[in-house]
Amino acid sequence: MVRCLVAALTLLTALGASAQMPPPPTKLSSVMPPDAPANPPFSFGAIAAFQRKLDIFAWQEFIAMNWPAARPGVPSQKPIGANVTGDNGTVWETYISPSQVFQPGAKTPPPWGTPEPIPAFCAKAPAALASEPMKVLSLVGKGDVQGEFLEAFTPSPLFDVNGHYTRYDVRINRDEYDKIMQGTQPQPAPAQPWYIPANQIAPMVLPAGDNATGRVGAVEIKASWRQITAAQRGRYHSSYAYITYAPDPTTNLNTKCAGPLLMGMVGLHIAHKTVSFPQWVWATFEHVDNDPPAAPGSAHPFSYNNDPGCTIAAGCANQPPAAISGGYDGDPSKTYSAVQVVRATPIPAAKNSPTTGINPVFQKLLRAINPKSVWQFYQLVDTQWPELPGPKGNPKQCYHNTNPQSPDYQYTFKCYGPGQDEGPDPVPATLTNTTMETYFQADSKQAFMGSCMGCHSNATAANGAPNPSAFTDFSFLIGDAQPPSTESNPSRVLRKSSRPHN
Repeated sequence: MVRCLVAALTLLTALGASAQMPPPPTKLSSVMPPDAPANPPFSFGAIAAFQRKLDIFAWQEFIAMNWPAARPGVPSQKPIGANVTGDNGTVWETYISPSQVFQPGAKTPPPWGTPEPIPAFCAKAPAALASEPMKVLSLVGKGDVQGEFLEAFTPSPLFDVNGHYTRYDVRINRDEYDKIMQGTQPQPAPAQPWYIPANQIAPMVLPAGDNATGRVGAVEIKASWRQITAAQRGRYHSSYAYITYAPDPTTNLNTKCAGPLLMGMVGLHIAHKTVSFPQWVWATFEHVDNDPPAAPGSAHPFSYNNDPGCTIAAGCANQPPAAISGGYDGDPSKTYSAVQVVRATPIPAAKNSPTTGINPVFQKLLRAINPKSVWQFYQLVDTQWPELPGPKGNPKQCYHNTNPQSPDYQYTFKCYGPGQDEGPDPVPATLTNTTMETYFQADSKQAFMGSCMGCHSNATAANGAPNPSAFTDFSFLIGDAQPPSTESNPSRVLRKSSRPHN
């Protein structure tokens, strides 16, 4: 029996190794693909070829999201990175932020396309920056899991080699915004918007991208940023930003503002619900200079590691900073000891192969538009997708290909026992961004094996919802809805923090 099984696995591996890989793209497009290739395989070798299709899909998303915008959510005719600087404002940065949708007191959100306002307590930008686009990077509340300088699963910030905070920016696209504004019942039923907790009635199902109709579906973006100098601008997508911080302990609202400061993007999560993958497709990108091991194209000092002797084996890498009296308030004028970050799960070697890797393919296409393109300095870490698309609960016995020579060896699913795996069988089993999930890279059980799907399967409704445990379709953001208030300046109620969040 064992001999037959080994023979069968050997045959599957051999067949998979010869599976036809999809051809590399030859041009870039501003069009956001609505859905990814369907019908994932369940054979050892075929997964590697299918993963290549999903990686192409992820890069197409990255290109479309970072294309210049003509108006909110709509790409322009000008190519990505074609400016003399090699940089451009992006489509996703015109999306609305959750803080605009889920306001204190459940205030009515602004219409789609409304820019995030600069807080009144921020100083006016100097005349020299009048032509620069401005964003707001905010600490929304000490200890709040939506805090925009706090990492997933921990109240700890991440400090770069200069001791500066890493900050975060979250956005949602038009399809998701429209569904939040409509609520559970589809049109033409009267709107019962989900930004009011009492309206969060199950089933809460977000729209899925559909190739047949052209609908993009729900997309959530999370970006990480570090403070950079003007001399570094040629290697980063950058933006000036106001930094709000020092939340009032009573209202959980910020009281201070710094900046504008020049910030460079170091990471980008793209989560996209599609018809073929209702548990979403999860792609994460990072800047090539972030941390070791060195990525192709990284010829600069690391941004998050300046101690070569600090490794995971030595026990000093990826360690959260020690707690301090009064906690971390996000003040950008303060600096702290750098966190020595090391990538615990290497980027699959096939992605960066100079001859066949998907990262070099897209980086070359970006350089063809402009040799100075800042977008060439970003790389796909990996793309996670459900091998068993369907409802949240879809249990199936896990498998693990133990043959390191198999082309899909790194894409298999490892289980840690009953209750610690989830039905969709995420492929790859582990996916983390070193600038967003720094501190649990090696503790995969804590995050359902480092799975985006595993983590987000815990997304539930807001405090005050009829059933606060109701599933919110893999989106934590809906849980940020605020209770209605008649006060003129209502406080922000912090999301219940017992749930994981990334």
